Amino acid sequence: MKRTIVFLLCMISSIITFGQNQKMLEEITCTPPKFTGVKGTVPLLVEQKYPSIEKYLGENVSYPKAAIERMDQGTEVVRFVVTPQGNVTDIKIINSVSSEIDEEVINALATTNGMWKPGRNYEKPVAMETEVAVAFRIDGLSHIDFYTMGKRYYLKGVEILFTRESPKKALKYFDKVVVLFPNETGLLALRGLTRYELGDKDGAIRDWTRIKTLGGIEGDIYLDQFSDFKGYAEMISITR
Repeated sequence: MKRTIVFLLCMISSIITFGQNQKMLEEITCTPPKFTGVKGTVPLLVEQKYPSIEKYLGENVSYPKAAIERMDQGTEVVRFVVTPQGNVTDIKIINSVSSEIDEEVINALATTNGMWKPGRNYEKPVAMETEVAVAFRIDGLSHIDFYTMGKRYYLKGVEILFTRESPKKALKYFDKVVVLFPNETGLLALRGLTRYELGDKDGAIRDWTRIKTLGGIEGDIYLDQFSDFKGYAEMISITR
């Protein structure tokens, strides 16, 4: 059964290339991969107007019935590598809404093999990481949007964490917000600190490393609000 899916997709292309030696003190010209929607486009050199990855996934991803029945909603983030041959490999789920949605998105991305113009470094095709974010929202389930739900969960988590001093219960609410907004660096910082307080250092470092990938945290005034947490100093060292 196919249901309406609200897709909010963005492409975040990394300048990390594979199998390339780092060149110091030289300007690096890097072009990210581009989705074409057409098989065998690697040899094409002339720029054309291609369909978007948004449209392609909109036509090839279905909202899994099990996820709808559980009312699973949120933003799926997937990272993958586009090879010099225009294929997709090393698909990794960065933020999962549900296991069924994970499988659906992975399967759809796998069908795009040969539909990518690869990233280029010094005009040479190279393997390059790319991310896609897909927002799954059940049409007609509720009039409450992601922002309203996220704000409610966040405020509840903050209240429990700072007023009731119960990081374990607060973490459950922060997890719900991250499912909706996985790329909010301030939220990832707070969840990471909460995990650190609970002894989950590995989980905290994953959140903070993600912040670094997204560009780090700016604004010392904001960060100072968390300065009393045990993991504050370590978070700063990782995110900057």
